[in-house]
Amino acid sequence: MSKKSKAASREKNLQKKRAQRAANRAHFQELARLGQNSKSVRFRRKSSKKKKANTVSHPFGPCGNIGCRTCNTYGQFGNY
Repeated sequence: MSKKSKAASREKNLQKKRAQRAANRAHFQELARLGQNSKSVRFRRKSSKKKKANTVSHPFGPCGNIGCRTCNTYGQFGNY
């Protein structure tokens, strides 16, 4: 391929990319205007799993579980 055809091809691809970005920007601005720019259901479902309450409270001292990060302060799970 000649330099001229490579440059033309590159410019054409850049123009396509710019047009796609502009279309995406317009699309998301329209969603924001309509108030429909919430996160996807898949993202919210994934992040809700991380927000679950910690069911291990230690009201009466250490639980005795060697795998507990709260009670086992040495070894693999502790701070060294």
